Amino acid sequence: MGGTNNRGTGTSRRTALKTLGAAGVAGLTGLSGCLGGLGGGGGGTDTLTVGYTTSLSGPFAVFGESALDGAKLAVEDLKDELGVDIEIKTGDTKLEPSTGVSRMKKLVTEDGADFTMGAVSSSVALKMGEWASQNEVVYFPTGAHSDALTGSGCSKYVFRPTTSNSMLAATIGEEMANQADNWYLLYSDYSWGQTAQAAVTRILESQGKTVVGKSATPFPNDDYAPYLNEAKSADADGIGMLVAGLDLRKATNQLLAKGMHEDHVLAMHQLEDAVYNDKKAASVLDAAGQVWGPGVDNSASNDFATRVAENSETSPYVRHYLGYVSMDQAVRAAVRADSSGAEEMRSALEGHEVTSPAKDIKGGEKMYWREGDHQLIQPTFSMEALPEGDMQDDPYKRWFTATKTFAGDDVARSVADTGCSF
Repeated sequence: MGGTNNRGTGTSRRTALKTLGAAGVAGLTGLSGCLGGLGGGGGGTDTLTVGYTTSLSGPFAVFGESALDGAKLAVEDLKDELGVDIEIKTGDTKLEPSTGVSRMKKLVTEDGADFTMGAVSSSVALKMGEWASQNEVVYFPTGAHSDALTGSGCSKYVFRPTTSNSMLAATIGEEMANQADNWYLLYSDYSWGQTAQAAVTRILESQGKTVVGKSATPFPNDDYAPYLNEAKSADADGIGMLVAGLDLRKATNQLLAKGMHEDHVLAMHQLEDAVYNDKKAASVLDAAGQVWGPGVDNSASNDFATRVAENSETSPYVRHYLGYVSMDQAVRAAVRADSSGAEEMRSALEGHEVTSPAKDIKGGEKMYWREGDHQLIQPTFSMEALPEGDMQDDPYKRWFTATKTFAGDDVARSVADTGCSF
């Protein structure tokens, strides 16, 4: 089995990587051709080791842990359906690109990972993707949305299971345009926020609307008052909150304290239900885009949300689904290829249409892996807050509802427009 054990040669790709491990990451660069030749094409995939490198501490820990919980639910389903034994080995990125790479490298070279997944921060995911592709290891950036991952920074063996910022911006752009003519954007100043700002600006301007100002906010950050004051003085009708992680909670609460919600339409392009721990703060959100959440109401989605509620410390939200779909698609690709070798898995993924339970959870609309940039083309949802009195807390939190479903092909830019070139 490629990567696990090539029974034909008695040698594996990960063994070769381990042998070269002392050379460091730089020493491995450029060796992917010969390393890749040692993986793939061997025996079966009845046993797989998955290297899961993500945020397990710090401000993104809740996102990393939730995605890991979702991945574990997929492992249960895959074992039952396919009879494959899957072991998850974890590493903490600590929100540092260099740490993410070193943890990923250890999982492959020392812990025997056949393929890898994880990361919340796009900046971390980009560096991990570079290492994975240079060393012919398949990598799924589980929860990283920066356009660069399937654009200018795309890599041969990186497959993004969530949407790009552009897909979410296109999802919410029409609603933002309908609700206000002039917008002020606050965005976290790193790869995710930068590409989010660019995408939302592009969509609004294409709708004939005006972005009257922008503030690049440090991340993480405790004091959003100066940036909110700039937004207020700009006299915009709407404020786009493109702020990452739990910082969005801080920024929203500070916005509420200033009373700005009474005079502005509030929108965000990427809804994370877990960010909101106060119904008042949640209720002021007028429009948002989402990959999945408990507000997506169908039987498979509701069943999945119930399972999450029973098996996770966090109420179900998008990160649980991202962990699930990452594990689901990676393992199924290895099984189809009968190998965890990078080239074999790549062939099994490119152009593949998803038919697994991951599709049903999103409502059954078309999902497929686009060959040109390795983006999972999938439905997206526009969301709005429920009235406070209608917000559900039991058996899990449901404070938002989906107002419209968008086909993936309708919100994704063309491969040519992404700038991706392998």
